[in-house]
Amino acid sequence: MPNSRRRWSFAAAVWLGTLLVAPPRAGAWPVGSSFRCGARLVAPGQTVDDVYALCGDPTARAATTELVTFRVGPDVAVTRPVLVDVWTYDRGPQQFIRFLTFRDGILVDVDEGSYGR
Repeated sequence: MPNSRRRWSFAAAVWLGTLLVAPPRAGAWPVGSSFRCGARLVAPGQTVDDVYALCGDPTARAATTELVTFRVGPDVAVTRPVLVDVWTYDRGPQQFIRFLTFRDGILVDVDEGSYGR
C-alpha cells in the first residue's frame, strides 16, 4: 500500500508541475484582445458607438473599404463592400498604443503597439 500511495503522489506532483510550467493554450486569452478605457473593458463584438461612449475620440482614424465575397449557395456568391475602420488610441509614454479594427461598425480586433508619445 505505501508503494501505490507513493506512485500516486509522484503522478500528482508531475501533473501539478506540468500545469504550473506549461504555457497557456493558444487562444486561451489572446494578447491584445481587449483594451481598458478607464474602468471599462472594450473587447471584440462591441459597436463603434459603444467604444466611442467608453473611450471618447481616438487619436487617429483610418477608413478603407474591402470587397468581401460570401458564398450563399453551392454555385452562388455575393460580393459586397465592407467598411474597415481602424482607430488609434495613444494614451502617452506610460501606456501602449492600441489599434482597434472595426468591420461594418463592429469591433473585431484590438492590437497593441509600442509605448505612446
